[in-house]
Amino acid sequence: MDNKRRSAPVSLIQIAHEAEVSPATVSRAFNRPTLVHTRTLERIMAVAERHGFRPNRLGSSLRSGSTRTLGLVLPTLSNPVFADCFEGAEMRARASGFSVMMTVTHYDPAQEAAAVQRLIDHQLDGVILTVANPRRSPVLKALKARGVSYVLAYNESDAHPCSAVDNYAAASDMISHLARLGHRRIAFISGPLSMSDRAATRLSGARSRARTLGLAAVKHHIMPSHTQADTQVLKQMLGNPNPPSALFCSNDLLATTVIVGLRDLGYGVPQDISVAGFDGMRYGAVMSPSLTTIEAAGYEIGKTACHLLLEQIEHQPLRSQQVPHTLITGASAAPHGTVLPAPLTTCKS
Repeated sequence: MDNKRRSAPVSLIQIAHEAEVSPATVSRAFNRPTLVHTRTLERIMAVAERHGFRPNRLGSSLRSGSTRTLGLVLPTLSNPVFADCFEGAEMRARASGFSVMMTVTHYDPAQEAAAVQRLIDHQLDGVILTVANPRRSPVLKALKARGVSYVLAYNESDAHPCSAVDNYAAASDMISHLARLGHRRIAFISGPLSMSDRAATRLSGARSRARTLGLAAVKHHIMPSHTQADTQVLKQMLGNPNPPSALFCSNDLLATTVIVGLRDLGYGVPQDISVAGFDGMRYGAVMSPSLTTIEAAGYEIGKTACHLLLEQIEHQPLRSQQVPHTLITGASAAPHGTVLPAPLTTCKS
């Protein structure tokens, strides 16, 4: 049995004394590190590390009325871009001494209110969230009524602070790219539009650009989910007279399952039909074929949304910030009518 008496935990005042700074500076180092000079911060953290010092977050929260915790509400983590969003938000929050608590809604508007309420019950300082449709979201009205700071991520809105790409313009760019490849009949694939205003805006942008370019009207084919293709829907679509030569999917995860579904039906991509996505998920570049897509950097969206939320918490004016998009030309979309070598495993039935 060890009878050695444990040494008393070091105090904030002792840390300040050894680091040759004021106790207030030590407090800022743990609560608002961005306000402390880099060398001073490093010196304080070195002393704290040497003593195994950890600040009492609970006591600090009770004294200040702030938990220094932000909420993050996303549709899913099965789509890698939302995981990137979490990483960007968490890294930005950590740089300012905040933590992030996350929950998902599974693209279900009915779950949004419950998800946000769970976070609010933890007395968070603010919330970053993606909703089905900000124009009809009771959650946003409730947050505003309760005075809770919030920022939308991925949703575009003139009425709410947000961090997003220009979905309309980005979808227009994809249609222009497919048209340059010679595609005249392009279909848009998504889950139910009631669950994603982003998909609805991308469809509008695609249809508008197709009209401008004199292409056939972009038909919309709805899958049961925003992340999973239904081979029966694909089979029926491609069995129609004058089927599309290119499919523009509302997100990359859906595009990958569409490609798998097409292969199961005996179609080669892009030998028989071209496929494009939206989001720019990282493993799209190493797929076979590599994915043609619009990059809407999830990390930057999350990082920017968190920065805008921290501005609100510091009582700065509400504002939104658009994140740029980039067209990535992968091998999944090829020039229409070009004869490409088919994989040996492709056998059209």
